[in-house]
Amino acid sequence: KHIALITTWFPPQQSVATNRMLAFAEYLSLNYEVEVFALMQEEKTIKWNKNVLVHYSATNDLFEFLKDKQSDGRIFHKIKVGTRILMSKFIKNPLEKWQKSTLAKLKEMHEKKPFDCIISSFSPQEAHLIAIEFKKEFPNVPWIADMRDEMSANPYIDSKTKLNLSAIEKQVDAFADAVTSVSEPILSDFKNSMPTVKYFEEIRNGFNHDFTKDKGTVEKNEVFTLGYFGTFYGSIKPINFFKALKEIKEKDLINFQVHLVGVHTNFSIPKEIESNVQILPSCPYHEAIEQMFRSSCNILINPGGKRKGVYTGKLFDYISVQKPVLAFVNKQDVAAKLIEDFDCGYIAEFSDVEENKKIILEAYKDWKENKIKFASDQQVQSLHRKEQVEKLHQLIMKLTA
Repeated sequence: KHIALITTWFPPQQSVATNRMLAFAEYLSLNYEVEVFALMQEEKTIKWNKNVLVHYSATNDLFEFLKDKQSDGRIFHKIKVGTRILMSKFIKNPLEKWQKSTLAKLKEMHEKKPFDCIISSFSPQEAHLIAIEFKKEFPNVPWIADMRDEMSANPYIDSKTKLNLSAIEKQVDAFADAVTSVSEPILSDFKNSMPTVKYFEEIRNGFNHDFTKDKGTVEKNEVFTLGYFGTFYGSIKPINFFKALKEIKEKDLINFQVHLVGVHTNFSIPKEIESNVQILPSCPYHEAIEQMFRSSCNILINPGGKRKGVYTGKLFDYISVQKPVLAFVNKQDVAAKLIEDFDCGYIAEFSDVEENKKIILEAYKDWKENKIKFASDQQVQSLHRKEQVEKLHQLIMKLTA
């Protein structure tokens, strides 16, 4: 069968969203002929992973320029974010050029060899808008609308954006055959807003590597080493974590090192702990996995707030290397529940500095005593992206039977 995957997130773009789309393309291509319709600064078609065709269409150069980079300083990062927010208030579909070009290419390839199913992934909204226009013309081709994030239910968007996304949700409800999302709470919101859609499926982000603790040998760190991988953005900042570390150091309770890998420098490090914190450059995925394995613990920071159902992609990677997770999160949300269920880490309420201190010290004590909390091999394997994409495969089988 012939499958189209519509997404702006595919190499050379880099993000958690890209990793999800790569897994879709990689594992679906074991059973199907897959073509990807993606975003780049030029129009071209390449072959990826030997058997997947990727059709790139371009967008406005300004939107490429406004993407975040690790090299951006704190002020430049804020300017970029502010400009993107300002533009979103005046430009309804910022990737409209890409949308039109990609729709034309999708229809062209469909005419050459019809697609048996199309998959589009939000955000951005233009991926779904392409699928909607395609379905109007080819209503018998099943469409799976993949939702990495909330649409109109996102509590942090303004009223104008909410109205726009709500209108798109109504069209998704009218044309989509199935909706997938990263967690049950987000999926439940879509079940309420899209009563016409027949199938719903939770497909978590998961991890995508074959590294195991048996493949890596590492001596115990001389210093308690905490690793953080990824970016800080919005309310996801290490402020309370740093406060806890500052108080721990002032009382000379433990010796520690923090490695921040691939972060944007959009935060401040208290001068009292500057010597304990290293900012390291971003690195390829498999190198990051090995660095996680070498950490004593890996740090998850996510306040949650009004949003529910957010695991964050790095959690699955952390669990996969079978090292403890030090989680500063909403204790009532899915990330905390997964860590509890797998008994693979320590959990503190994001905003509670005393709780932050408590679990850091608890993790340190267990590390000193070689009492390492980690998920079982079976639990880890259940989170592999291959296992998650298998659920997508089964859904496609239903829709194309």
